[in-house]
Amino acid sequence: MQKLKLPLKLLFICCMFVFNSCSKEIEMDIHSFERKVVVNTVFSPDNPFKFYFSYSVTPIESYSKFTDSIHLFLYEDGKKVLDKIFLSDSLLTTYYPRSGCKYLLKMCVQGYDTIFARDTIPQRLNIIDATKQAVSVDQYKTEVCDLRITFEDPVTEKNFYELYFKNQQYDWENEITDPVLLNEGDVGYYPDTYFFSDEMFNGTKYTMHIKRSAGFNTTTRVIIRNISRNYYLYRKIWTRHIYNQSGADRGVGNLIYMGEPIPMFNNIINGFGVFASFNENDPYTFRILNEN
Repeated sequence: MQKLKLPLKLLFICCMFVFNSCSKEIEMDIHSFERKVVVNTVFSPDNPFKFYFSYSVTPIESYSKFTDSIHLFLYEDGKKVLDKIFLSDSLLTTYYPRSGCKYLLKMCVQGYDTIFARDTIPQRLNIIDATKQAVSVDQYKTEVCDLRITFEDPVTEKNFYELYFKNQQYDWENEITDPVLLNEGDVGYYPDTYFFSDEMFNGTKYTMHIKRSAGFNTTTRVIIRNISRNYYLYRKIWTRHIYNQSGADRGVGNLIYMGEPIPMFNNIINGFGVFASFNENDPYTFRILNEN
């Protein structure tokens, strides 16, 4: 059978048609765009406060260096702990936040409305137990383990969590069948970590199950962060945004966006950005359960 050969010029035209057919025109009135200050910080008791500043820009503009003087105030449970005037696109402090404390950020930048943000660091959650047991072998002759992580959820308040493995390299190492994680609706977006609320187990002891192709004798360590609601919403929306921009296959297909852009999470009053917190336990090493 004779092979069909396409001229290089024709092949180039076909490729251009495919990529151009995926474009979409968006109407935008850039003249009515109002530039605002963007401030981002995710904080925990393990590290001092770090703030990063920029300006909001239109999609046709590039990042611009922060050129305005900032007067920043930080309050802990109503008490002022930071009062600093500076000119920079970042501020690295020596002040460590504390568990259970409420924080209020106030920023004054000339020409802009006063900026406010609030968040409370949750208490640290302790893992009660974590075990693993070999249950099968995958196509690469690697043992698949059933990982079980047990912790107790406080009954007095709504809680949010983030779970990840210390030595995880790829998200496809894990098979998610746990009803709590499936209920979150994030698995199909291939998150790097797993974030969830206590909606299905509020005030009780819960054991989460995850199957993982990590090898039965491989040391596996797990971390559960107790996160604020702001952090929880920020991570969920960020995960969807990244998925839509990179594609599900994370290969050649990421040249074509998989979905529409979505509004990012914002809890900065009179500005944009994220002011969110978490509290993290020490890595917990899994106990190996014998099959007998």
